[in-house]
Amino acid sequence: MVAKKVSVIGGYGGMGQLFSKFFRKQGLDVVITGPNSRRGGEVAGKLGVEYVKDNVESVSDADVVVITVPIRKTLKVIEEVAPQVKAGALLMDLTSVKTEPYELMLKHASKGVEVLGCHPVFGPRVTSFEGQVFVLCSADKGVKYVWFRGLLQDEKAKIVESTAKEHDQVMAVVQGLTHFTYISVAETFRRLDFDVKRSREFSSPVYDLMLDMIGRIAGQDPRLYAEIQMNNPHVVGVHKTYLECALKTAENVEYKNEKAFVSDMLASAKHFGDVESAMGRSDKAINLAGYELKKLKELTGERICLKHIYTGTMHYGVIEYVDADRIVLSDNGVKRDLKIANIRLTSTIEKNAFRKNKYGLSSRDYSVLIPKHADEERIRQVVGELFDVYSVCVKDVYMGDNIPSNMQSVCLNVKHFADTLDVVDTKVRGFFAQMGWNLR
Repeated sequence: MVAKKVSVIGGYGGMGQLFSKFFRKQGLDVVITGPNSRRGGEVAGKLGVEYVKDNVESVSDADVVVITVPIRKTLKVIEEVAPQVKAGALLMDLTSVKTEPYELMLKHASKGVEVLGCHPVFGPRVTSFEGQVFVLCSADKGVKYVWFRGLLQDEKAKIVESTAKEHDQVMAVVQGLTHFTYISVAETFRRLDFDVKRSREFSSPVYDLMLDMIGRIAGQDPRLYAEIQMNNPHVVGVHKTYLECALKTAENVEYKNEKAFVSDMLASAKHFGDVESAMGRSDKAINLAGYELKKLKELTGERICLKHIYTGTMHYGVIEYVDADRIVLSDNGVKRDLKIANIRLTSTIEKNAFRKNKYGLSSRDYSVLIPKHADEERIRQVVGELFDVYSVCVKDVYMGDNIPSNMQSVCLNVKHFADTLDVVDTKVRGFFAQMGWNLR
């Protein structure tokens, strides 16, 4: 085994918990640290891991050490724990700035320790690593690096290999400029005393998406975003260029210099590259945003299963009401009012697994006389497709005494969901009757 024990420094924070769960899923022993003993004990109990208050103690026999603390504390923690990491172990940080932390880990780590700068380009609200971007910065891709990279590949994550310098230069735009722009727009709304909620009634799909992205940034930890802006040495230069461009565009508008405005926009489009693909992807995002709402409205009055995209909680019931913001489900007289933005419609497999666990199954056999030439396997498929049941199987086929020579007796075993047993059982029997097939 390449690794057995993982120490997650700052393990009771959002990203710390996410990665602790990830490593536990791989069957590894995980120890988390943090200054608050009560909080650490609570999180450790919830995750099924060990809590140790002392950082140095936690890394002494760890095969992997993950530093996931606020950016402002990262350098101090690296200086504290890096010299204590044993030879052959993997030392990595998860900060969104890479150059200084990576160089400091190289400086303080003992000989034989593998050093990795890892930037998960997402927040702790994700429910899996599938499709998520990881930027990996490592000069020596040793055994532990290959092992960790393989774990991410198994999760179907998108892996980008880079250097710490390139990472920070690119992230000055990817994060620095993007966050700066959205935060500035949010501040503009505030200064204008602009009614954002009312504006949605006038909005285009693109504006709606932009508002959601602004709200996503503005609603998160401001200290984290301040650290991202202020700790990447390339961000200030990007800001200056952006402000120069914004001022030039504003002047073109103010002085009605259409020629310059058009010229700049065409030049920017040319530099951007494949704008057609960008339009296609954005169209897809816009259409996808409206598709599920349309689907939910079409299912009003039907039983469905929804999953909360952040907590994973499942909700099952009959749709009573749907609009752009909320959906009301009713289940045995209990109503749940849910935000559309926080839920997704589950697959049939997910829904059936949830109903099986919540309500249980009830098995019924249906022995029916059907024409001898009829395909019992096809009938099994039809019953499974037409009716809201968990499973259908052919239990027995009989041709013999008391069965007409042109007929056969087929016994289908149907596993019903207990909550809809009587209703669906009646429908199945009615189906056989309509087909002219007698139940034995």
